[in-house]
Amino acid sequence: MKRKKFLSEFLGALGAVKIERHHENDSLISGKVIYNSDDPNEAQEFRWRIPENEVPSEEVRLLAKLLKEENLLSIDKIIVTRKELGIRYNAVYGIKFTEQEFNKILDDLESVEVSMVDNDKETDVYFIHE
Repeated sequence: MKRKKFLSEFLGALGAVKIERHHENDSLISGKVIYNSDDPNEAQEFRWRIPENEVPSEEVRLLAKLLKEENLLSIDKIIVTRKELGIRYNAVYGIKFTEQEFNKILDDLESVEVSMVDNDKETDVYFIHE
């Protein structure tokens, strides 16, 4: 369940309006990212190889949620500074993470890669960066 919730926030930050899940087992979740509900061509298959117990923390999920809700991405690039993002994160969630603690959360988010799949081959990855 944690994996699905994280994936929804992460891919949502990158423009997904809907995620269809096709397959799930202990180490993988796959499906289709829908970008426009009215246009079936605006979609991309994905595959994320990660066991449930290795899904990034709740703090990382909340960061992806913040990026989505405050429109802080230009495609996949964060459009505010690391420091500004940390200040917003703490303010929105009422948390007092130090700069070092927040940097770890951001680094964890930036390490996430979800494979894009074309013709059953992994061809590229979804990721978020500065």
